[in-house]
Amino acid sequence: MKSSLTLTAVFMCLCCFFSTSSFAADSAKTKVTAETSKKVTKTVDENTAKLQNVNVNKASVVELQSLKGIGQAKAQAIVDYRSKNGKFKNLQQLTMVKGVGDKLVGQNAKNISF
Repeated sequence: MKSSLTLTAVFMCLCCFFSTSSFAADSAKTKVTAETSKKVTKTVDENTAKLQNVNVNKASVVELQSLKGIGQAKAQAIVDYRSKNGKFKNLQQLTMVKGVGDKLVGQNAKNISF
């Protein structure tokens, strides 16, 4: 009987020890996850800030590249078209630029100004 109680006590102590260790590990994982989540949120906020309004009549090639789907070649085409034909008056005029279609203009409509 005595050995049975001793074994039960040892077993319970081991259970407590392992559950506490597991809890400490879970707490550390939670902390790392929270810190990672904060970093991702900050990155998303910074990227959103970059997508603020771009005036297509004044923007440089680099500024135009901040728009979604606009690389160096399309940005240069927009600047060249603007130089040759004058200022853009509306979003539809942007589709006159080679490589810029309705879909691309639609994706960026909220971030484009004149």
